[in-house]
Parts: sequence; structure tokens; C-alpha cells
Amino acid sequence: MQIDFTYVINLNTQDTELSNRLKRSNFPTTIPFYIFPAINGWDPNLKYYHKFPFKLADWWNTNQYGDKNFYNREVTLGEAGCTLSHHNVIYNAYRDGFENILVLEEDFYGKGKFPTTEELEAVPKDASIIYLDRTQLWDNENRINEHVTEVGYTYCTHAYIITRKGMKEILDSNILDEVIVIDEFFSAINGKSDRLDAIERFHNPNFKSYSLNGGYFGQSSDPSKNSLTEFTPQELDQPQSSTPKPTGILNADNWDEWSKKYIHPLVLSKEYDLIADEPIPHVYNFPFFTKEFCKEIIELSETVEWTNDRHEFYPTTDNLLSALSMEKIYTRVINEYLRPIAIHFYQLEGHAWDVLNDESFIIRYKPEEQAHLGIHHDYGSVTTLVNLNPGEFKGGGTYFPKFKHLVNPQEMGVMSLHPSNITHKHGARPVTEGTRYVIVSFCKNQNMK
Repeated sequence: MQIDFTYVINLNTQDTELSNRLKRSNFPTTIPFYIFPAINGWDPNLKYYHKFPFKLADWWNTNQYGDKNFYNREVTLGEAGCTLSHHNVIYNAYRDGFENILVLEEDFYGKGKFPTTEELEAVPKDASIIYLDRTQLWDNENRINEHVTEVGYTYCTHAYIITRKGMKEILDSNILDEVIVIDEFFSAINGKSDRLDAIERFHNPNFKSYSLNGGYFGQSSDPSKNSLTEFTPQELDQPQSSTPKPTGILNADNWDEWSKKYIHPLVLSKEYDLIADEPIPHVYNFPFFTKEFCKEIIELSETVEWTNDRHEFYPTTDNLLSALSMEKIYTRVINEYLRPIAIHFYQLEGHAWDVLNDESFIIRYKPEEQAHLGIHHDYGSVTTLVNLNPGEFKGGGTYFPKFKHLVNPQEMGVMSLHPSNITHKHGARPVTEGTRYVIVSFCKNQNMK
């Protein structure tokens, strides 16, 4: 077994602190890691921040299993946010083709050692999840060999390895229909829990849970005192983030003020028919962002290292907006301002369009780096492309061969909207001089996985 990638789920800790903790953990430098933005369950816009629709379990609160306080109350929004964060990580890892990933929560700390090759190779081939630290709730467990135990009822998800097999089993489960705390879900899908009702709903006999016997990581938070899954930030009397307060486009604390500064006023006034052009069938151009937004997002994009290997078939020099800490803000923009425009022009109907799930990223085209993108379809329901800096480059634009038409708006902040697949195959014409920046979003309705 080889760990391909590490995700650190982070809600409230500075990235530099998490990076330093990994170094102190004797973390192998050969394993790349990404600090993954957690979902804050207490955020009133929670429904926009998860890729798929979900609802909390309405059966968790019961007195049938004793007088444990944990059983005799509803699932908290903080617990829901934690479960959805783990689901997002697993979804992303499975989509990106990883075989085995290490998942850490921000309150992890290392104990100075990391699993050896011998220990990892001792894990049975049918493993779904391998705990690197946990709280054992049942006494009788089966020790497989000197390194590995087959686990029973288990708590704690701050340090575990999940295999591709386990990822698929979790993604195929109905956890999003009945969200419970992630510790209980992992035990229930494994069929080892005091909560027989959870086992009945989630158990997959193929899901196999193991634990490595060495102590590798610990957990600093205490659910009874300082856990954001149990208590709101207000109850803990602490801010939601210990990082410096963001500024500019990253500061959306006052949403109305942010929108007035960065969203075109005619979008805010919903003058859709007045502002939109349809150069070819079902392709719409309209002013969307202000010049201030375009300038700030370009400046922000150049503060992080660009990637060029995220897409298997049509790679671009790009970055997900999550790398710029813009993912949550942009998802809200998509749903509050772009979604009504798409519904209006395409006459979309039904609850599937109540929320759009987006994969949004910023692309950089340069003649000496990557000048163009071949003809392709997108994986989504509708695609948007925002032109950030027209006039600062030559060439470029989106070409639709079926219609023999080039869409290349010459004003900053203009968004193009078109169907993602089947009818509107397209590509990016080469940039011959300068640098072109665009933001692309693949938007899916709730019926599209």
C-alpha cells in the first residue's frame, strides 16, 4: 500500500501551523498534501458549500439506546459540516483517481513517527479504511497480525487512510440523505456500532475497517469543551477563524456591500434581457463582474503556484478557486446571481435547479506556456467563462466549430454562458501576445453527479 496524497481538513487554523505540524510528525516529504477548506456547519449558507444536496437524519434523537446525551439529541449543524467536509474530500480524491489517501483533521498532532512500508503492507487487501489513531469503544477486537487490528465500534476521524475501494463504498452509501456524525457513520457502514438503527441504514458488508497498532497521531480538541462540531463559535466565545481578517474580494462578511462593489449593477437589478447578447444559439454574453473584481482576482491568482495537471484529457494552466480561498464566495455568487440568469434564458424548471454545484477555476493562457485549448465538451449542465483582462493580450477567445463562431468579448468582467455538453463543443483560440486570464465554472444541477 502506498499513500498517494494527504488532505488536511481545516476550518479554523493557519495553514503555516498545519504545515509545521506535518513536519514535526515525521511526515514523508514524498507525499503531497493539500489543506482542504472545511465546511462550517454553522454557516447560514451551508447548502451552497457542499457539492450535493443533503439532509440531516431525523431519527438520531432517541432514548432506545440508554441515557447517553449524544444519543438523546439531534445531530448538530457543526457535526453535519464535519461529515460533509469528509465527504467532499473523499469525492475529490475519488474523482482525481487516487488509490489511497491520508485524511487529517486540523486538530491532529503527530507523535513523531509515521507508518512504515512494512506496516502498510501488512494491511489486508480488502481494506476500506485504516485508522492511524482512534478511540476503541468495544473491548473484543480481532488482531490480524503484529501491525493490524480489525476494529469494532470506533470513534475519532482525525487521522485515517482510505482506499479507493472505501471511497466508492462511502460515495455509494446514502449518508447524504441521512447525515449523522462522521465517527458514527464510519462505524455503522462497518457494521460495528451500538446504534443498530444506524447499522440498518448504512451497513455495507464489503466495507472493512482496520487500525494500525502503532501510535502515530493524537487529537488536541475535546468534544466536551472546545469542539466546533458540538458548540457554535459564539458558545465557545471565539472567532470562527484564527487567521488574519481577509480584505478585498476575500472579505464577504457584509454580502450586500461586497455585491455592490464587485457585481455589475444590472445583474443586481435583474435586467437580464437588457444586458445579454446571444451571438449564437444558446450562448449568452453579459456584464457580470466589475473591473475591481477582475483586477483583484488576477493579482490574487499570481500569489500561488499554478498547476497544469488537474485535467487528464484537456489540461490547462490553472488553479481551483479553493487554492485562492475564493471557493465559498464564488459558489455563493454562482447560486445567487448566475443561477437565476441561467433559469431565465434556458427556461429551466424543477427542484434540480434549486442549487448549482460548481467546479470553478482560473486559467492563464500565455504563448510561451499554454496558448490554447483543443476542441472539447465540458462535464456539467452549463458552463460560464469570465473574461478578466481583454485588451491586454492578442488572440484568444472561445471558438464553437459547429456554429463557426468565435466568442471573445472585449470588456472586462463579461461572462459567457453556454450548455456544457452535447450541443456546444468548443475550444480556446491561441493567445499570440500577452497573457489571458479567465475564470471557468462547470455548473451541475442537483441531478447530475
